[in-house]
Amino acid sequence: MALSFINIFYLLLLITPLDLSLAKTCIFSDKYQVHVINKLPSNSPQLKIHCASKNDDFGDHYPIVNEDFNWSFCHDVFGQTLYFCHFWWDSKDKVFDVFNNRYYCVDNPDSPNLTNICKWEVRLDGFYLQQYNDTDKTYYMYHYLDW
Repeated sequence: MALSFINIFYLLLLITPLDLSLAKTCIFSDKYQVHVINKLPSNSPQLKIHCASKNDDFGDHYPIVNEDFNWSFCHDVFGQTLYFCHFWWDSKDKVFDVFNNRYYCVDNPDSPNLTNICKWEVRLDGFYLQQYNDTDKTYYMYHYLDW
């Protein structure tokens, strides 16, 4: 028994370096992306973003106008993946989930996103989430939340 365990251990040590690209591939689930784009006016105060999940903390980010802060991840097989962000802009701040549902990006019964990309825009009047218009088969930015 101990001999076979040692053989398996050495075999794994030999195989692992051969294909490190597996670490970047989602084997049992789909790969998702979250994009947060600063669409505030160029002459406005600096936007600050801090995004995290139970397992990941991306720290503070200060995207300039039109900059895209983004990350990708493998969706939890059991459907428990959740990312949230805290936003600060001038005297305003807001915290909310930016991903908690693989079909809608966030729980929203209006329409499915139909993509593995959750695109957010931070604007003067709030936060916009890209949605799919089933009627004309196009994407549009939906005003999801006010500041």
